[in-house]
Amino acid sequence: MKFGSFVLSHASTCFILAIVVLISSFVLFVAGVSVNIIVFTAIVEVIGTLTALAIDWTRKKRFFGDLEACASEVDHPLWMTEMVDRPEYLEGSITYDALSAIAHAANDDVAEYRRQVADYREYIETWVHEAKSPLAAAHLMVDNLRAEALADTAAEKTESIDEELKRVEGYIDQVLFYARSEALDRDYLIRAYSLADLVAAALRANASTLIGAHVAPVLGTLDFEVFTDEKWVEFILGQIIQNSVKYAREESPRIEFSGKLIGEGSADERVELTVSDNGCGVSASDVPRVFDKGFTGENGRTGKRSTGIGLYLVKRLCDKMGVGVAASSQPGEGFVITLTFSRNKFRFVDRGGALL
Repeated sequence: MKFGSFVLSHASTCFILAIVVLISSFVLFVAGVSVNIIVFTAIVEVIGTLTALAIDWTRKKRFFGDLEACASEVDHPLWMTEMVDRPEYLEGSITYDALSAIAHAANDDVAEYRRQVADYREYIETWVHEAKSPLAAAHLMVDNLRAEALADTAAEKTESIDEELKRVEGYIDQVLFYARSEALDRDYLIRAYSLADLVAAALRANASTLIGAHVAPVLGTLDFEVFTDEKWVEFILGQIIQNSVKYAREESPRIEFSGKLIGEGSADERVELTVSDNGCGVSASDVPRVFDKGFTGENGRTGKRSTGIGLYLVKRLCDKMGVGVAASSQPGEGFVITLTFSRNKFRFVDRGGALL
């Protein structure tokens, strides 16, 4: 808080004091007092006024200066009262008490909101695990029916039921990973993994989906080591694979995985994994929004069963894991997702110095 700004804020007071000085000088002049005494008296009054303002400014400077600094520098305004001392003068103490009451109420609301979110996430995770039990039993019954089926039509029906159950399982997995993404650090383990192994695991997990859609995976150069979490990356790749299968072309559909090393030997050394398909692609106007929650675009309006959640989760999890993600496409020629993994393991060192 600058002294000039403080004086300007007291402009009305200064104006009144100036009028008082003029009136008192006029009265002394009419009374026959000498001009030197009148000037001296006016100077004393002005100096006294400025001294009073300076003393008041000195008392208030620290408190309001700290408030001003906190408002512009502190990450969370609710911490403001914890970083500012309570002043002793009346206006400052009232301001401090009011801010403290607001911060206390806001913190209570935030704590309650966090508790509700934690309860909701716990419920979702519990529901997912409970829902998977009857699905597993249903899969077992389908297997038994398939073994007992004698007619081809019966076998086809069991296959259809099995496919629908797998779709339900996929949606349940989406819910589970969405709930866990709010607290990813609780279930996140960084290690060195072979990129080829990560891709192979994702392909195995989605083998039936690929086979059912007759999509042929093509593996390029994947002989790289990356630092990441195996489970989360497998889910991310699974969402990309399912998205490619959903929009695969009817003739010779394929999905290709290829990697390359960028910035070798530098501090920004990284590995790029490109997942491309030859499906229907995405229009140029839709590409910037493919990672938006609930966005299905033109393809989602042409009969495809799209929820707009898969790629949103890919982007959300990649951001939390520090994995770069980008999309590109040419309508009618295919869709490309590029994941960028850092090779600098020190990016994942926590405050205690341990590798996460």
